[in-house]
Order: sequence, then structure tokens, then C-alpha cells
Amino acid sequence: MRGSDAAQPGYEQPNWHPETVINAGAVHFPGSAGQSLGGTPEGVPPAPPDAAGFRRSLARLLLRKLTSTLDEMHWLDDKLVELSAIVEDVDGRTVTGRRRGPLRWRERSAVRPLSQVLAHPETDLILLQGGAGAGKSVALRQHAMSQLAEIAEGRAPEGPLPLYVNLRELRAKPHEINTDVLRRYIMAQTGPRGSTAVATYFAHCFTEDLQQRRVTLLLDSFDEIPAVLDSPTIDAAVAPYIQTVIELVEGGGRCVVAAREYKGPRASGWTRLQLLGLDPEQQEGFLHRLGFKEADFARVQALLTDPRRGFATELRNPLSLHLLATYVREMDAVPDRPSALFEEYAASRLRKALPSTVDRDGLGPTGRARGPQRRIEDFLARFAFQLTGTRGGLSVDERTFRDEISRDAVDPTTRDLMIHVLAESRILVSSPEEPMGSESGAGPAEQSGRRVFFGHRRVLQYFASRYVAEHPSAVPPRELATSGQWRETAVTVLQDGTAEVTDPLLEALSEVLADERDQADRAGTDGFTWSPRAVHTLELLTAAYQGRPELPHTPVRTLVEDLVARAWKHGSISDRKFALDCIPLLSEGMRQSYVDAAFAGTSNWLRMTALRDCAMLPEVSAPVRRAVRRLLITRLGEKKTTPSETRAFDGDLRRLRVDEDLVALRRVVDWAPKGVLLWGTFSTLIMAFSDTSRLANVLAGLLMGSFMALGPPWILFWYVQVSEPLSYGAGRRLIHRFLQQGGLRTVRIGFGQLTVAIAVGTGVLCALALGILALLVFPKADSLVWVLVWMLLTVYAALWGPSLLYAVRRSSPSWRFSATRVVFVVPYVLVFENHLIRRLLKKRPPLRTALSAAVIPPAALGVAKAVNYVLTLVWFASQARYILFVIFGASLAYTSAPPLFRRAIRPLYRELRRHRALTRAIAQGSPGGPAFFTALFGLRDADEAAAYVVGIRTVPRGAPLDLDRQALRRCIALLQGGPPARSAPGISPEALAQLTKWQGDSRLLDELGRLDEQLRTR
Repeated sequence: MRGSDAAQPGYEQPNWHPETVINAGAVHFPGSAGQSLGGTPEGVPPAPPDAAGFRRSLARLLLRKLTSTLDEMHWLDDKLVELSAIVEDVDGRTVTGRRRGPLRWRERSAVRPLSQVLAHPETDLILLQGGAGAGKSVALRQHAMSQLAEIAEGRAPEGPLPLYVNLRELRAKPHEINTDVLRRYIMAQTGPRGSTAVATYFAHCFTEDLQQRRVTLLLDSFDEIPAVLDSPTIDAAVAPYIQTVIELVEGGGRCVVAAREYKGPRASGWTRLQLLGLDPEQQEGFLHRLGFKEADFARVQALLTDPRRGFATELRNPLSLHLLATYVREMDAVPDRPSALFEEYAASRLRKALPSTVDRDGLGPTGRARGPQRRIEDFLARFAFQLTGTRGGLSVDERTFRDEISRDAVDPTTRDLMIHVLAESRILVSSPEEPMGSESGAGPAEQSGRRVFFGHRRVLQYFASRYVAEHPSAVPPRELATSGQWRETAVTVLQDGTAEVTDPLLEALSEVLADERDQADRAGTDGFTWSPRAVHTLELLTAAYQGRPELPHTPVRTLVEDLVARAWKHGSISDRKFALDCIPLLSEGMRQSYVDAAFAGTSNWLRMTALRDCAMLPEVSAPVRRAVRRLLITRLGEKKTTPSETRAFDGDLRRLRVDEDLVALRRVVDWAPKGVLLWGTFSTLIMAFSDTSRLANVLAGLLMGSFMALGPPWILFWYVQVSEPLSYGAGRRLIHRFLQQGGLRTVRIGFGQLTVAIAVGTGVLCALALGILALLVFPKADSLVWVLVWMLLTVYAALWGPSLLYAVRRSSPSWRFSATRVVFVVPYVLVFENHLIRRLLKKRPPLRTALSAAVIPPAALGVAKAVNYVLTLVWFASQARYILFVIFGASLAYTSAPPLFRRAIRPLYRELRRHRALTRAIAQGSPGGPAFFTALFGLRDADEAAAYVVGIRTVPRGAPLDLDRQALRRCIALLQGGPPARSAPGISPEALAQLTKWQGDSRLLDELGRLDEQLRTR
């Protein structure tokens, strides 16, 4: 077999024993915990004489081993497309707490290719999260293979050595795990057959490579650690393992931990990579690699795009898309339900593994199909059910596995056939060095050392849910609804189960939610807090119904909507965030109201949460699409975002199920301010170069043109931008503060009123500018044409920006923003049905309209000539114009230079002082407890306080911060605008004064809300 041990020269290693086989279940480490990794001191192998050659040789060895493992797993291999991930990073803080400068105290988010993030990490601790079948394990293996190949071939000899380790068989309990145990486990999982090369590496090179960042630990299946799977409290079980990883790599090493979000780590200070589903382009590329033709694409197009078929969300996972291609190729049809993909996958592999001489369709005594294939499928369902429901992890030793087969087989011949078929089908796999079912002559001790497990956890999940669906009484509905170990089974049952099993489960879920509502009633208006059981229940329902057109039945949906309403009204910002995560469970009207509420608020955290949750809807309704467009316009008024944050926002827009390019629309909106400046600059240049006889005339034209042709359109554009209903009225730029100080508050302007106000205001503005400029710059009558051109461009510059925003807000999805339409957007918006000018034209009789068109232009030209004649009577000497120009320029320089100087020097000084204060505060408050609040309220302003909370969250730790969550929530309540209090438990009067001063600061609220979410018990 390609990649097998026997096919590779030099792969056999001396002195190997089964206790160190890769994926061995009960890994046994000889000697005490304090011994060297190579065994006793006498057994430590000598250091390699040629470090570079040894490193290349070791890379080749690990590459062969990993290739052999991939062959055994037979999953996706080199056909996987490039995956994308949301990168949530707190500015690249390293494990040792070092930063790159005083200006990097802000959390950031971006969307980047996963392979790029893994190949060029900016931080030492990375948490890779994704759903089942999202491609986490395959991506880690592919990254390891590519890096090992570069080292082995000498292209990157000093590159970090990737060590891929599956944590499925880490059987050390939380109180037993430590760095020594973890190092030994990594060595045992890494080394093929007791390799002396691996033992030499761990004895002499591993520690130094960690310190020099020359090794990357790739720890897969963290959520499948047996102690984590079996624990009812996730955080208590996860914390010791995460803390051990941090302690192992704190000398400088890098580590990537892959896990599902549920029962995965929720560690502070880690860069979080959240895998995104495949977008349509990636789906097409993946299917092309799998051999799809145009006819095949046409056949599955409805499954990929129509959410009513129930496949749209499922097929964003590479695993499900791979199974779909296999199904279509082998069945020459499309499946009718998602579970049919796994059903046909199992049946196909069993059919191919069954000997041709076996009667596959034999009937049992009751007439039910009980041929070998059906018998094996029933055994797999029962086996998956037992693995899920019993403690000890998702694998068993081979002796136990054979005993289970013997219980199901009617005779030795059937038992041997089942063992043979399961080994050949590779639905179940075991230790790659000695495949299950091989006749190796190993003794009982060796046989019990190897473990048997499902090749993919989604397959285990399918068979376990199949067993529960066929045996409704196997798990009580209440346990199925509330127990964490049955969560994935419950999700699958809700998606594909019959009413016989789903109705009792939904009733049990309703009871849990009703208990939560009763608890909220007892709490009253004092505050709302999601309980761990309610969080588990709602996450289960969301996972089951996201991306599906059907909603939970009415009692469940009514309870969910009631709880969401209470959380939004009485809860903290973290409670509101979780309420938004329940959007897929709400009715369409409720969805729209909460999306509008999140977009209209000042919390960027809630806005991005609502936008990402909209991507989980089966389809985005027209009101939600309009809300997204309104959000695009609102973003203009926010502080400038970084390119990485913009890419993250674009990634969220691409995931929405809409028939328009929202990313292109976002670019149009973001370009609007630049367009206003370009039109104003063009108008200014027309004014300046209309009279080039003297340099002073050109300079005066530039100066006064900038003041008249740039300023008014610019101010008008930003004033309209924050008006409702164009946007949500939130403006935080300097221009908005200037407008507010000048008394121009945010107002609600109707779309018709907006058009009239712009036209009238611009006309008055241009008439005043025309008179001033004619007096100062254009004393001669022959400049009338240039004045008219300048006036026309200035009017267009003032109308262009608001018209573009109007088009973005009011246009239909089919209205494309081509370059021509963007440049000439003012006349183009007249095609909109509700435009005021269009309505006025419809009301006027055709004859009056024609007379107006014939009379108004000549009348306007006559007025312009009269104005020009009056202006020519006023004549300024050249020296007078020069004096006016010098006075105006000197006044401008005198008033502008000090503010510019202050804006250049003061921020740098303020940032340096702020950096020192934050460094001291983080050192003081990182242990948690009262010290956290003491350091927080010792800071000067809300920006420093928000940066302080970010800094605290970046400190790597396994367990949640030791903090009084109730005191934190009281602080959040006061910041959200709660009633002022003279005293509060756990909060000093000085702290209350600071909270009152910081009240309403959105960034500080977001960061405290994220911290509160981390402290929520799981």
C-alpha cells in the first residue's frame, strides 16, 4: 500500500514495543515520572553529531509516518480546498507577554486563509475551532506534511518542525496531567514503533527547539480527551490540560490546539481561528477536484443554494461536500436528506468490503433484512451508541471490541466475517502500524494495547443517532436534552429523526426553557442571567435549526422568544450577545427587530454578532437586507477600521445568503467620502486655472476654491450620512463632533425631504460663493463661463455624496453599481420609484413641464449675466488682491499650525504615558480578585480602561480569571446606563464615580462583556 511502513526503506526501528505505538490507548511510560524521556540514564541515546542532517532525517521519518496515517484514514487527502478562518487575535501578544510596541493594545479580527495563518503564525498559542467535518484535522495534517517536506528536502532546514499529535487517547485525569506526562505522551504518539531517532530528538533537541521556536505542536481532537468528554462541567475539566500546554510551551514554543467549540477550550490569551464554511467559489473548486462535470453541477445546484432542501448549511463543510460527490457518482441521483450521505457512505464501504460470495440480502426470521451488511450496520449503530453513552472516551481496546462483535455474531464464521469487513471498510480504524484484523501473532498484552475507534467522529455521530432513532427508549428524553455527552446525537435526531423520537425531545427541551422562564420571573427586573442549562439547551436548538427553513414547534419558539426578550431588556451586554446567537430560532419579525436593535446600538461586538448570526439563516429577508445596507452607511461614521478588520467584515458579508455582492457595495460606500473630495478638488482646479495670467490669481483660486468647493459639500455629506433612515445615526468621527458642537444634531430626514434640502441648500451656498469669488478673483466679464462651470461642479459635488448614499439605501438588489452609475449617480437616482423629483414630474402636466424646460435655462443665464455686470462695476487693484491673499493665508496658518502641532505631538506623548500606565495596571490586576478592580478604576479614562481589559484577557491562562462575576456584572449594569447608586456591594465610592464618568462607552462595555462571557460557567 502506498505510504505503508513496508514500502519505505529504513522505516523499521529496533527495540520497539507496542506500548509506544501511535494512537495506543493505554500509553505506558516505563519508569517514574521524573525519568528522562529516553528511559534510564544508561539508555539515553547519544546526541546526533550532524544536527542539520539529523533534522532532515527526522523530518523524512515523521513525513512517512504521517503519510501512512493518512492512508489508513482515507479521508479527503490532497483534494481539500483552501479553508478560510476568522482570526480573532489580541494584537499578537506572545506567550511570554511581549508586545511589539506601545501602540498595540487593541483586539483585532480578520479573515485569512488557514494555511497562511498556520505557516506564518504571529502568536505562539493558537486555538483552531470549527464544526464537525469542517476540516480541522485534515488541515493540521496537511500543514504538518508540507512543513516536513520543506525540511526534508532542504528548502526550509531551519523551519519549525511540526509534531502532529492526536489527544484522543490521553487518559491522564485532570489531577494527573502535568508537563512531564504531556511530553511523554507527545513522544509516544510521535515516534513510530519506538523510534530511536524520535527518542534522540526528545532527549537532546526538543527543549531547545521549544525555546527557539523551532518546533510547532499540533494537538488535535482536544475535545475528545476522555476526561473532557466525561465531565459534566467543561471548564473544570479543560483548565488543567490547557494550563499544562501553556506551561510546556512558555519557554517560547508554538502550539496549535484543534477542537470543536463545544467542550473545547475557552482559553484567555490565545489567538482564536474560527473556520468558515466553504463559499460558492470554494465549493465549485472542491467539486471540480472530485471530478464533477457541468451536468453534475446542474444536478446539485439546488442542494447547494436552496435552504428549503435542508442541505445548504451542511454542504459548507468539506466532509459533507465530499460525501455528496461520492453519492452522486455512485448512485447517479441526489439525496433526499442530509443523513442519506452518511447512510450511503457506510453502505458503500461495506458493499465493497464484503466478499462477492456472501449473500448480502438475506432475510431474518421475521422477514426483516438481516443479511451481513445490515447486521454490520446494526452493530455499528449499537457500538457508536455505547461509545457515546459510556465513560472512557471514544475508543475501546481491541479485546473489548472483539467481545462486542462476538455478542452480536451468531457463529464464529459470522464473527470472522464482521471483523474482516470492518477492517477492510475502514469505517472503524485502529493503530496504523498494525491494522485491525491483521494476523500478526501478537500476544494478549499487545492485542489489548491497540485501540479501535471510528475513522471520523461525524460517522460515529450518525450511527449513534440512528440507534437512538430506532430505539426511542434507549435514552430518556430529559437526559437527551440536558446531558452534554448526548448533545450531538440530540442535534442529529432533531434534524432527521421521526416524530416518535423528536416530539418527546422537544417536550423535554420546552420543560428546561420553562424552568428558565420561571427563574427569570422570580428574579424580576433585578437582572437577567443565562443559566448553564439554558445555554446548553439553546445552543443545541441553534445547532439543530440553523440554516434550515423550518422553525421549532410553537411552544419551544414562544419560550425562546420570551427568554430572548427578557435577556435583551434586563440582561448585561454578554446576555444580549447570547440572545443574538438565538436569532435562527426566532420568527421573522423578531429577527428583524433584534438585528435592527443590534445595528442601531453603539456596540461593535453586538453588531458583528448579529451580522454573523444572519449568515446562519436559511435566507436573508428583504428587511434584514435593508438593515445590512443601512449598517454599511453607518460604518462610515465610525472610527477608521484596520485592513484586517475590514477583511473580517467582508468575510461576514460573503457568508450571507443574498443574491447581490455586498462586498462590492461596501467598497462603493467606503469610497463615497473620497468621491466627494475628488469632485470638490476638480471644481477647485477649474476655479484656480480659469485665470493663469498671474500666479497670485492661481493661488487665490486654489485657496478660496478649497474653502468654498470642498468645505460645504464635505460638511453636507457627513451631516446627511448620520441622518435617519439612511443610517442608524451613530457618528464618531471628528467631523461629527464638529457638527454637534455647532448645534447640528442627528435628525430624521425623510427621503423626499432629503432631496429638497440638498437642492435648496446647495443653491443658496453656491449663490453666496459666486458673489464672493467674483469680487476677489474674477473681476472681468469674460470669466462668466468659468464661473458657471465651477458653480455646476460645486453643486454636483454637494449632490453626489448624498445621492450615492441614497442609491445604496434605496436601490434593489438587481441595481448594479457600475462605474458609470457611480460617477453619474445624481441623474441615475431619478429612476427610483419613490424619488421626490420623479413624483413631482408625474404630477405636473406635460405642457407646463415643457414650458418650464424652455424658460428656466434662459432666465438663469440672464440672472447670471446681470450678476456679472454688477460685479464688473466693482474693481479692486492688484495690490489689494495680493494683500487680501496674504492676510487670509497668514490667518489660516496662524490658526491651523498650533492645532496641527498639538495633534502630531500630543498623541505620541499621551500614548507613551498610557502604555506605561497600562503595563503597571495589567501587572497589578492580572492575578484577578480585588486587584483587578483596583487597577481598573485607577486608570484615567474609558479608553485606557478598555485597553486594560484587553490586556488582562491576553494573559495566557488555563482557568478563567479569578474574579467576582457579580461585581463585574454590576459594573456593566452601571455602564449600560443603569440607575445611579450611592453604593454597591463590592464597589468603592471612587469606583462608582469612575463608572458614572465612563457610562455609555461602547468599547469598554464590549471588552467587559467579553470578559463576562469568559466567566460564564459551562
